[in-house]
Amino acid sequence: MRIERIGLLIGRGVSDDLLEYIRHCIDLHGLKLSMNSLSGVDIVLVIGSDRDILDAIQLMSDKPVPLLGVSPSSQVSYLSSITIEELDEALSSLSRGYFEIANYARLKGVINGSSVLYAVNEIAVFPSKSATLMSYELEVNGELVWRDRSDGILIATPIGSTAYALSAGGAVILEESPVIEVVPVNSLDPSKRPLIVPDSSQITVKNISSKYLCEAIADGSRRIKVHREITITKAEAPAKIIRITSKPSVKEALKEKMKLEELIDMPPSAKYVLKILELKGPLTVKEISEITLLPERTVRYALTELTKKGLVKRRISLRDARQVYYEPSI
Repeated sequence: MRIERIGLLIGRGVSDDLLEYIRHCIDLHGLKLSMNSLSGVDIVLVIGSDRDILDAIQLMSDKPVPLLGVSPSSQVSYLSSITIEELDEALSSLSRGYFEIANYARLKGVINGSSVLYAVNEIAVFPSKSATLMSYELEVNGELVWRDRSDGILIATPIGSTAYALSAGGAVILEESPVIEVVPVNSLDPSKRPLIVPDSSQITVKNISSKYLCEAIADGSRRIKVHREITITKAEAPAKIIRITSKPSVKEALKEKMKLEELIDMPPSAKYVLKILELKGPLTVKEISEITLLPERTVRYALTELTKKGLVKRRISLRDARQVYYEPSI
């Protein structure tokens, strides 16, 4: 995965000086920053706590972009990978491909047949006023499992099993287990126990009623009123969290070794051109010449040598077949 454009989401309490430092780091590594829109970005930096990362995941809807959580303090949280002091080094690792993407299962809740919620930890259904009972029916794959009166009910992912679900009496589930957990909260019926079902299941909480209006709550954040029912399934696309690695994978290490061996006998101009292409992405001969201040003739010679070695490839513009771009092939 090649990273060129970075989105930025800022949590509460981030100073202007810190924001300026983040911009400087991104620019220093030849990356483009998108502040006003997450459209078209390759990854999103989230500066803040796990709460801010969960809020960012809510914005991803059905097409999550990989997130890199950056803690503004000296302590890394569960979903964040680095602290702000490690940002410069992390961006260097990103530009060289020294990172992994961890996929976390998400839940998708469809409320009243229309509104949609996504969650990484859990989707809970509770009356809008605390300490109020609600009645409901639970169905799994269209089959009635139970009728209950309780404070509420929550449906959790394996990661969410160690959050709210655990405090409500649920089981701890290993992170990669292909299951969903259903936990009744303070049921009046002691026989109603946590239920674990395959993550291919469709879970429906229906005929919901209470003295006060009930709400579906995703990850303790986003709330939507529930008038009739909510259907919960595993979302097709997982949340994607970037983990910075201290060294390249075996595949990346082999690529680096091959590239170094091919570059040994290359002229300095070719090495310079290749580095510029790695930093800036696809460029024309004219653009390379303007950036490097090398004559176009020298640039063409360098590109010819790099292409012969398989280090650079030509790409024709889809908009204008006369326009040719060059980019690294390794």
